[in-house]
Amino acid sequence: MVAIIDANLTRFGKRKESLLELAGEVVLPLIRKYEIDFVVVSNSYSGEFNSLSGINNLITTYLSIDRVPSIRVDNTSGSGGSAILVAKSLLDSKIAKTVLVLGVEKMSEKNTKQVTSVIASLLPPEEKIAGLTLPSLAGLMTKEYMRRYNASREAFALVAVKNHYNGSLNPYAHIQKVVSLEEVLNSPIIADPLTLYEFTPISDGASAIVMVRDEDAYSFTNKPVFIKGIGASSDTSYLSEREDILSINAVRIAGLTARKMAKIDQVDFAELHDMATVLEIVEAEELGLLKKGEGWKAYYDNYTAINGEIPINTSGGLNSKGHPIGASGVAQAVEAFLQIRNEAGSRQVKNARVGLSLSMAGFGNSATVVVYGDEP
Repeated sequence: MVAIIDANLTRFGKRKESLLELAGEVVLPLIRKYEIDFVVVSNSYSGEFNSLSGINNLITTYLSIDRVPSIRVDNTSGSGGSAILVAKSLLDSKIAKTVLVLGVEKMSEKNTKQVTSVIASLLPPEEKIAGLTLPSLAGLMTKEYMRRYNASREAFALVAVKNHYNGSLNPYAHIQKVVSLEEVLNSPIIADPLTLYEFTPISDGASAIVMVRDEDAYSFTNKPVFIKGIGASSDTSYLSEREDILSINAVRIAGLTARKMAKIDQVDFAELHDMATVLEIVEAEELGLLKKGEGWKAYYDNYTAINGEIPINTSGGLNSKGHPIGASGVAQAVEAFLQIRNEAGSRQVKNARVGLSLSMAGFGNSATVVVYGDEP
């Protein structure tokens, strides 16, 4: 087993700093405290967005830790979870003793159309040519969910209302603004029926965690957060070949694997991949957090709010905190770290001892689920 002993975040948003400067902002306070012997960099699009390659070595040179070995992990929007999986493997195999996992992305150098085009490149060429994008898939999923389960349109907007409220409490969030149900529903339509406030913004930012083996954790801190379980799974990239647009098999299988490893049935909170509001509902159902086909009802009674039965996306999620792609999965781990250490401030979940995060690539092309706890 492994543990997180420290964590750090930059403010997410439209940042004037370069990708290397964002990396330095989040990492320098950590490498001054710990002797790092491996760096795992979660980054997807430094080539496309910033015309930079070999980004892991550029970062270690920038930080003056050139001799520390490093690798870059690219699994599109699931890169952060994959990077944590790689770091755990390095520790379990005893190749490394202290691993820094850095997630970083600088997206705002491109305009919205360019960013959408780059991200859509993860789709199979035949589906991309047909006009599919990730937002359009979210719109299709929403319509089918509403049709099959007689769900209300407002339920999906309530996801955004909840997450923007949570983001307003997070000093690192891109969007720190409370929005009403009416504001969400009346914002511009992006992919019918979903609107502007129901999608993640284009963000810059960085996040980082320091990981060690569990037997070493208490020599660094009296409040380590243990990674009790981790599961990864993949599915076909062809959405047209999947049996059901409302089933994300990679998420379900990764969740089952992580829970089996962790030997737990319930969690106290979860950070999910809400690129679009519908995904939070569907993912929560796949992970057993909400009942299949009835998850939408949970948003009418604050069931998933910070003080609810199963708080989801206390950080504001991708929807409000922002989604600098390479940084997102690592930032989920940071939120879990803060919650379990009782350091999340006004976002603090009561009795948060076990948490879960879902880092997902594409539209369920692959998924990594991590279960965190306050004891081994």
